[in-house]
Amino acid sequence: MQSSKTDFNSEKQFSMKTSVAAILTAALVAVVASFPATAAGDDQSARDLIVKLKESKISLADGIRQSEKQYGLAISAKFELEDGALNLSVYNAKEGRGKDAEHNVLTEAAGDASKSPWTPKLEVFEDKEHLTRSAMQLTLVQTSKLGVADAVKKVANRGTVYSVAPAIVGNAAVYEVLIAAPDGKSTKFAVDARTGNVAVAK
Repeated sequence: MQSSKTDFNSEKQFSMKTSVAAILTAALVAVVASFPATAAGDDQSARDLIVKLKESKISLADGIRQSEKQYGLAISAKFELEDGALNLSVYNAKEGRGKDAEHNVLTEAAGDASKSPWTPKLEVFEDKEHLTRSAMQLTLVQTSKLGVADAVKKVANRGTVYSVAPAIVGNAAVYEVLIAAPDGKSTKFAVDARTGNVAVAK
């Protein structure tokens, strides 16, 4: 009878752990889905940004490397327009992959990309929106074999990389990477976060 009771308790604990894992996974997918995908190509703001990219004195890959040396693991990066000026923004996790979002310091290093050297200002996230987004990104990076810089390297020969961020596509972790071609068109690629396989995103 004791053995039967022990087996029942073990099965119950396993079932509870499985349920918790499923709930956490569903919550993560829901959080990812709540953030709109970055527009590519047809969006006017994207076209305006692409025109400005030629003014940058630093590549996205170099910005990621610099920010990681100063502020910890990069979890996403992008060029963006701030009041018409070209800005480079990198999200970082100070404590790296080893600590979850609750026990990490999530930050943004951002600054004028048209000036050399790039001298970003650091913001430590405290608001709900940025904490939620960066926590999601850190979690996806922690479950991936590839890092942000690896994803950029996978598609660097296809044009100018101007955005990279982890996301969930078809229940799988990927890096969504935006590339600007010489003709001014933008293409979104999905880099599998585990295998490194590259596909044009829909």
